[in-house]
Amino acid sequence: MTLHLIKMAAGISTLQELEDRQTYLKTLNRPELKGHHLSSDQLVHITRFFPKRRDEITKDNVSNNGSLYWVFKKRIQARQTISDFIEVTGEDGLVRCGIILQGPLVSVERQMRKAFQGWRYLPQDDVPNDLRGAQSLSADIPSTMRKDLEELCLI
Repeated sequence: MTLHLIKMAAGISTLQELEDRQTYLKTLNRPELKGHHLSSDQLVHITRFFPKRRDEITKDNVSNNGSLYWVFKKRIQARQTISDFIEVTGEDGLVRCGIILQGPLVSVERQMRKAFQGWRYLPQDDVPNDLRGAQSLSADIPSTMRKDLEELCLI
C-alpha cells in the first residue's frame, strides 16, 4: 500500500499562493541544489529530516509513488506527486532532506487537520479524493455557498 506525506504550507492561504510560491522557487538559483539534475516540472522542497519509510513512498514507477499533501487554513487542500528524496547540504553544512515534487498541484477534497510541525505520514486509507470538476461531491453547490460552508468547516 502506498504511503504519503502531509505538510503544513506555512504562510499560505490559497492554492494560487502556493502555486505562485512554487513558480518563484523554480526561478531561483539555489546553490544547495547544484549537482542534482532536475527537470523543469520538478521542484525540491527542503525539510530537516528524511522519512525512515521513504521506500514505501517512492516506488519503481513515479505513477505509483506517494504524494505530499499540503495543509493550509487548517485543511488538506492540495497534493503533489513525490518523485524522490535527495540529500541537500545547506550553507551551514547540515544535511537536509530534499523532497522532489513532480507535476502540478492537484486540488483535493478539503479535510480538517490540526496544526503540526514538520511532516507526518499519511496512510492511503486517510487520503482525500482528488477534485475533478463535476465529479466532486459538492460541485453542484454555488461558489458563494461553498465558501460559506468551507468557512464553517462543513465541507
